[in-house]
Amino acid sequence: MIPGIDAGNSRFKYAVGDEAGNPKIITNLYGESFTPSAVYFAQDGSIVIGTEALNAGFIEPSRLVVNWKRDMGTDKPLYTADDGIVYKARDILAILLKDAKDNIEAKTGQVINEAVITVPANYNDIQKQHTIDAAASVGMKAILLPHEPTAAALGNQLYKHKGSTAVVFDLGGGTFDVSIVSCKGNTMDIIATGGEQHLGGRDFNDRISEKLLEEFETKNGFRPSPEEHPVFYQEMMQRIEQLKISLSVQSQSQVVLFCEGKQLQMTITRQQFNQWVLDLAEKTMEKTEQTVKEANLDFTDIDEVYAVGGGSMMPIVTEMLEELTGKKVSRRCQPHCAAALGAVLAGRIECERQGKTYTCGDVALPGPGLIVHEILSHTIGVMALDQDDREVCSQILAKDTPIPSIQTKLFKLSQPNQTAVTIQILEGEDGQGSKDCLVLGHFDLNDLPPRPDLIGRVEVTFSLDENGLLSAKARDSVSGKEEQMQIDYDTKNKQADAA
Repeated sequence: MIPGIDAGNSRFKYAVGDEAGNPKIITNLYGESFTPSAVYFAQDGSIVIGTEALNAGFIEPSRLVVNWKRDMGTDKPLYTADDGIVYKARDILAILLKDAKDNIEAKTGQVINEAVITVPANYNDIQKQHTIDAAASVGMKAILLPHEPTAAALGNQLYKHKGSTAVVFDLGGGTFDVSIVSCKGNTMDIIATGGEQHLGGRDFNDRISEKLLEEFETKNGFRPSPEEHPVFYQEMMQRIEQLKISLSVQSQSQVVLFCEGKQLQMTITRQQFNQWVLDLAEKTMEKTEQTVKEANLDFTDIDEVYAVGGGSMMPIVTEMLEELTGKKVSRRCQPHCAAALGAVLAGRIECERQGKTYTCGDVALPGPGLIVHEILSHTIGVMALDQDDREVCSQILAKDTPIPSIQTKLFKLSQPNQTAVTIQILEGEDGQGSKDCLVLGHFDLNDLPPRPDLIGRVEVTFSLDENGLLSAKARDSVSGKEEQMQIDYDTKNKQADAA
């Protein structure tokens, strides 16, 4: 059995296949259909997950870690335990994946050694590798990392709509992704993807919290601070989540907050809420329109629009998306469930591709006969000198390149008689200044025969595997010397430094 795990910033969902191979959501040990993506470090050294973690966090918010996902791929410390152990985002992910593994094993009675784990479409190579490493650290091999909109497309069974082109709009808790999906025959192609890594439901929450704090200060003469009033902030964020749910079904709702004996009682209308978050919703629409254009399409070419992720359930988002596209938003399954359900099918597709048998319980299932073509969400290149001797990104793999893929580009050395070169791998647009690019890693090509002329001689080859993970090779065409290695990751996510 290979479960699908939707590892969201706000919640984890698990799905498995039944004996017919149909994906189904399974509950955690507490009977919940999802587990909040929260980790609480108790004073006794134990670690608490999910709803219990959120509850414990009301008493000691400083011991609670939430909203960790944007820090994947970095070395940012998110929590330092009493024993001095520092936890980073990938460590928090590992804790949550271990909990997911335990829950799935307890509910199914089977040992789980492999899983399909969804990731945002805008994840870079470092973030994907850290996801794989986190799973491996708890005894689980991530056989595939489908992009969340791709998994959601599978969960909504877009592949059954032959000859159709769809927009998959995914507004999650931490990130926003949008993909354009084309279905032909037994093939589902992702033809363009876009979004914003720093825009999600939490940003809508932050906007509402700022308005509530302003009202509290106006009425009571002081503004609660997260350092002095952490419990107030925990309660406020919970009220905001309740507010969003209420306003999705009714025209107004009330928020009541207390701090230091003072009270804020405020009625908020849906219209007021919409005004507060309008610019955030507009940004998702701009990204959607941009992505459709990148696919060389316009909205008249779009047959269906799917909205997934918890943020997509806000009425303002649905209404603006329908107005933008001219199409009614389709939801064949719950927005929260689509990616996890699709991840199960992605696992079956991957097993068939590898020629492996996929089993559910004791039943061996045939492959679904589907092919999914993913694409690269970022342009990747190397640092090079342009004609003005500026250090820039020289593109090797362009954004929206199909996955898997391989591409080679020839470079000159920068100095006569140069005998070594460090190849710095960048994520950035072609010709973009290297200082404005993200450094993914570097590797060296040494012991080159010196030559006085500056001919093109260094062939750099980038390869993307099924997960979009990058490997690099450099070959000196003069001597035939070659180096091939996985990337030496620069996990600090620094911008490129000048050589």
